[in-house]
Amino acid sequence: MTEDRLGAATRWMAEKVGLANTKDAFDATVRPPMAAATRSMSDSIYATTSRTMDGVEVAAGSFSGWIMQSIRAGLGLVDGTLQPVVAPDQSTPAERKDRESEDERRARLKQ
Repeated sequence: MTEDRLGAATRWMAEKVGLANTKDAFDATVRPPMAAATRSMSDSIYATTSRTMDGVEVAAGSFSGWIMQSIRAGLGLVDGTLQPVVAPDQSTPAERKDRESEDERRARLKQ
């Protein structure tokens, strides 16, 4: 409310002194280039910030992917499953029996 009164008083004094025409001339000649420069600067800052944040996002994604790949390689994980590293043929008795019966069937078919 005080700002409205102050603004109204300033405009009234400018009209009485004859500065109203100066304001109109200022608005016509100086304000448009200032507004264009301000907008250009704002757009430039926005574009730079956007590119920087995109770069940070890509770097963070690549880094986390590299960490996961290193962990999986260290643990012997391939395609999300644990692959035996020391003794690769650690099958259960049921799997060995199935594999033996499959091998026997193939051997009979070849004869």
